Amino acid sequence: MNDYSDLMLVDKDSGRLKELEDALHRVEVTYAHWLNNRENIHTGEKPDRLGNYFRHFYTDKGIQFYVKDNLPQEIKNACWSAFKNIFG
Repeated sequence: MNDYSDLMLVDKDSGRLKELEDALHRVEVTYAHWLNNRENIHTGEKPDRLGNYFRHFYTDKGIQFYVKDNLPQEIKNACWSAFKNIFG
C-alpha cells in the first residue's frame, strides 16, 4: 500500500480541505429542505446529513471525491462544483 500522508499534509496545510468542508456545509444548508425530509441512514433520525452521501480519499493521483448516486442530480452537481472549485 502506498503512503499518501505527504499528499494529505499538503492539502491540509493549504487549507483546501477546510475550504471543501465549508463549501459542502453551504451545500447542506442550501438543500436542507431535502435532507430534513429524510432519515439519517446511520441513526434513523431526521434530518439526514449531506456527509452521508460523499467521501474523499487519497490515491497516487491525489485527492479523489465520490458522491453517491442516490442524491438528486442538483445536489450532486453542487457537491461536485464545490470540489472542483477548490481542487480542480
